[in-house]
Amino acid sequence: MLSKRLKAVADMVTEGNIAADIGTDHGYVPIYLIKNNISKKAYALDINEGPLKMAAKNIRLEGLSDKITTVLSDGMEQMKDNMAESVIIAGMGGDLIVDILSRGSRIKGIKELVLSPHKRIDLVRKFLSQNCWEIIKEDMVMDGGKYYTIIKAVKGQNTEYTDVELLYGKYLLETKNQVLKQYLKKENEKFSKILNTMKESGNVNDFQIKEVLKMNQKGRAYYD
Repeated sequence: MLSKRLKAVADMVTEGNIAADIGTDHGYVPIYLIKNNISKKAYALDINEGPLKMAAKNIRLEGLSDKITTVLSDGMEQMKDNMAESVIIAGMGGDLIVDILSRGSRIKGIKELVLSPHKRIDLVRKFLSQNCWEIIKEDMVMDGGKYYTIIKAVKGQNTEYTDVELLYGKYLLETKNQVLKQYLKKENEKFSKILNTMKESGNVNDFQIKEVLKMNQKGRAYYD
């Protein structure tokens, strides 16, 4: 039922924790958590009634209505103190994830975050580093021809990261993640071609492309 990406997300949740899946869509992640004895109870939250009704239907079909509660909520707004220990947010842009986390910062009892932004991951890492969330693990998977990063963070201290660590992930770089290595290789090839095309056309406005390639080179240096 779960895609490779969502399984990687769900498997990041600490066993025994009550989980809240923000933007649950069809409720697949909470269902997986309960069925695989990762969580004893879970919440499926979504801002839209349609997906939430579908999630509720899927939960009923699995016979898990007593263990998974659906909640109509804009981000984490309907969460209560000590409602969940693990918060999952996947499949959104980094800017939206940061907004949801900022608005939910009042909620007590959250011990860990499992996040999978589909773009602007650097914004998420920067937010975590400045708001006492320590990134303790990251993973990167390829699913459906696309690359996805999953971040696990726990309450800790503010952390300083370099620009390349914000962009690609300190954990992934230091552990020499092989999927990231593949991503960096493809990124380098892609933007090198773009830069060559721009040069051939006489386009001198290539600063951003050169910056991407510069950061990419710094990332690939971890694998040398």
